[in-house]
Amino acid sequence: MCSLSLKLNRLSSSLLSFTTAASRVNNTLITNQIPHSSLFCCSNRQLSSSTSSTFFKLDNTNNSNKKYYTTSSSSSSTPSFVDLQYKIMTSQTNTQRLLPVEKQADWRFNTHELPGIFRGIPDIFDGITVNDDTQYPNDVDTFEIHLKNSIEYWVENKRRGVWIKIPESKSEFIPIVVRQGFSFHHCQSDYIMLTKWLPQDKNRLPDYTSHFIGCGGLVINDKKEILLITEKQRPNKWKIPGGALDSGEDICTTAVREVWEETGVKTEFVSVLGFRQLHNYQFNRGDIYFVCALKPLSSDINLDPNEIAQCKWLPIEEFVKNLETFPLQRSISRLAYEYAFNGYKGLKASEVSNSLKNGNSFVYHGSDADFDDLIWVNPDKKTNGTH
Repeated sequence: MCSLSLKLNRLSSSLLSFTTAASRVNNTLITNQIPHSSLFCCSNRQLSSSTSSTFFKLDNTNNSNKKYYTTSSSSSSTPSFVDLQYKIMTSQTNTQRLLPVEKQADWRFNTHELPGIFRGIPDIFDGITVNDDTQYPNDVDTFEIHLKNSIEYWVENKRRGVWIKIPESKSEFIPIVVRQGFSFHHCQSDYIMLTKWLPQDKNRLPDYTSHFIGCGGLVINDKKEILLITEKQRPNKWKIPGGALDSGEDICTTAVREVWEETGVKTEFVSVLGFRQLHNYQFNRGDIYFVCALKPLSSDINLDPNEIAQCKWLPIEEFVKNLETFPLQRSISRLAYEYAFNGYKGLKASEVSNSLKNGNSFVYHGSDADFDDLIWVNPDKKTNGTH
């Protein structure tokens, strides 16, 4: 055993030397640019310019891509780097085969070159998401065989949570996935996502979306009048216009859009004056409703007859005195009064780059801090929408 370990250590050292000197293997060494979303090897940490190198990874100074070493195909009888690494991994026990989390370089995980194993996207929590349904076989029997092989492989390689996406067009696979111990996680109009927790400890996969998000637009003109509506379902209950946030939409954009759609009044976002959290709103999910101060850019009303019964500009004092509105709207009337007369400003929106996804996001705050230097992506793009 000691002799075998010594040989493996020497072989590992040789392989690591290969990545810098390229002198251990006769295959041609090439460098491939691989985007963040398409991985050649599997890392257990989120890849970034500061992540320590793995077998294949070199940091790229421009932070836009990562460079990976691989070997070109060759008819030479000399074993390739990949072949040698595979030999190391298969010569060890399951425990020995896995390198430490920060160094594990599972080259097989995201390639097409391992028949019968579903490829997926690894995450920083040692999980895997299988969402490319083009790799699924056409018949259910073969699909079940591949799924069983994949589960065995993931367990062997210490994967934890597995997410598998089944499109509506291949719904006949759903019973097979359930039989293999997967549970329903969430469903959309064109797919269902199922999950399986592989370790023996407590399932730590997160629940699906826990809240709905809504936004109301508090619009006050130069006459200290507030823009109010009544809905067709409740024609006597005055409220500020607003509605649900669309997928991928910012809070500040939602408020502006909803006011425009319901009243025809053009506005621009100013600040978030407050928000309301409600439990067990729909489908046992919560609701968070943001009250946004908007600056009017027009005053003419052109209400949506499909949803809105009435729309008008009303003096703020009258809105505050109206006892027939809902408690939420009464609280909003007091926010409106503080905003219009007592200098309350609320939380402004500052755009910053997003470290978790591409693009920018908004930080809502009540300070005068300047965040302009934190915009790294599309700095000239104006996302603080107006209508």
